[in-house]
Amino acid sequence: MINPHQNLHALFAAALLAFAGNAMAQATPTPAEGAFASASAVVSTKASKAADRKLAHRIATVLERTRGLNAARILVKVRDGHVTLNGSVTDNEQVSLAADAARQVDGVKTVENFVRVSGPSL
Repeated sequence: MINPHQNLHALFAAALLAFAGNAMAQATPTPAEGAFASASAVVSTKASKAADRKLAHRIATVLERTRGLNAARILVKVRDGHVTLNGSVTDNEQVSLAADAARQVDGVKTVENFVRVSGPSL
């Protein structure tokens, strides 16, 4: 005669194995993996910001050394290689000189030139 408890144990074991198989198939990151991914993103963000600052400094240096351009009132901003120039100069030629000089720097992807012409500084 079959023991009813053996059937119940066999049924329970089969259900447990089926559930365990489905649970193992679901790939969820462990807390350690999640922490590593977010730490990696922080390092990547810091590296990107550092690279942007370095590129902005190189562009500012090139602008300062460009003949015929007074870069004292030009602000350089960089984000992921995209450059924005803001500020003012004394004539139209300097506006184009600033954009052309910025485009020549290695690492520059695009240049948005918002430099405007205003009167001479006092």
